[in-house]
Amino acid sequence: MLVLGIKTSLFRQGDNLEDFLFAHLPMLQEGDIVVITSKIVSLSQDRVGLPADKRKYIYHDSKKVIETPWAFMTLTDDGWCINAGVDESNADGRLILSPKNPRGTAETVRRKLLKRFSHKRLGVLITDTKSLPLRVGTIGRSIGYSGFEPLKSYVGKKDLFGRKSRLTRSNIADALAASAVLVMGEGDERVPLVVIRNAPVRFIERGIAGTRRASLALSPRTDIYAAVFKDAGHASRRPSRKPRPVR
Repeated sequence: MLVLGIKTSLFRQGDNLEDFLFAHLPMLQEGDIVVITSKIVSLSQDRVGLPADKRKYIYHDSKKVIETPWAFMTLTDDGWCINAGVDESNADGRLILSPKNPRGTAETVRRKLLKRFSHKRLGVLITDTKSLPLRVGTIGRSIGYSGFEPLKSYVGKKDLFGRKSRLTRSNIADALAASAVLVMGEGDERVPLVVIRNAPVRFIERGIAGTRRASLALSPRTDIYAAVFKDAGHASRRPSRKPRPVR
């Protein structure tokens, strides 16, 4: 699998995403996956705000908000994340909000790329970053995808020693997003686009409509870590040392 970063000109608020892609993408091959950072999708949608309104935006875009000494832990349509995806980095003194309908955007972009390059199998992935529980730093995640199955199930399949899996499913979309974000960087790299070639995925013709679920998020009631965090919250209501920034 090849992960090819594409250095581009600076994308600014209100720029046309389709024109930007066509200006910077190389000649795509059959089976490529185009990865787009969520920031330029948000900028193309004018999803920009003022720092003074940060709290308002976070609450508006969240189903649930837990205020911590470090940041706002927020429950959104895409699961738990920090500050509802509201970001001040690379925002030129403003706030960049999470894009609207990233899964629909990924499907729209995929259809235009299929037509532009006359291919039958292409994927599109829109990424953001997330923090993992009890792990330092951030990692890439998928917030929108189209053209390939986002999960690979091992349920009922045997391992090397004949044991059948009962629950295991591999999260293909997030794994690809993590690889792409590593190449994109999170500073001044100016690599908002990545092409992933020879990815081990199963392509589908109907975009997101062909998948069983449009979202990879779990309900808090069914998340495997729910009981752990509930127990930890009862055990320690206050931080034991001076808080450090999450990012």
